Amino acid sequence: MDRVPKASDSRFRSQFQKTDLCVYFERGWCHKAAHCEFAHGAAELCSAPSLKKTSVCKRWVRFKCNLSSDECPFAHGSQELRATGQFVQTPKHPKASKQKQWHQQDSQQSDPARGQSQHQRLQLHELLES
Repeated sequence: MDRVPKASDSRFRSQFQKTDLCVYFERGWCHKAAHCEFAHGAAELCSAPSLKKTSVCKRWVRFKCNLSSDECPFAHGSQELRATGQFVQTPKHPKASKQKQWHQQDSQQSDPARGQSQHQRLQLHELLES
């Protein structure tokens, strides 16, 4: 069964255009010219964006991540989430908009080492499971 690419897939992939050399161009076989997703020579090479902290750590949500926030490449809570310059994530689920509300709320049970209350982590867990 062929999967139909979503618009977000192409937006995500577009961040990596021209970040690797085109092996077909190097051999004289690339016929895509300016439409090729790969660089045709060193002058066209771009650097790939860092994806660090662009998604929530699933292990952290389940209280199983043993890494500190600084060590883990994934976000330990909504306050650490970030988007790359070319890609802004939109919520896939209506409940996801609540994440913004959680970030704005004062955490009464906040664990300063973790950055979010246990209640908020459980809500994130429920959101990721749905």
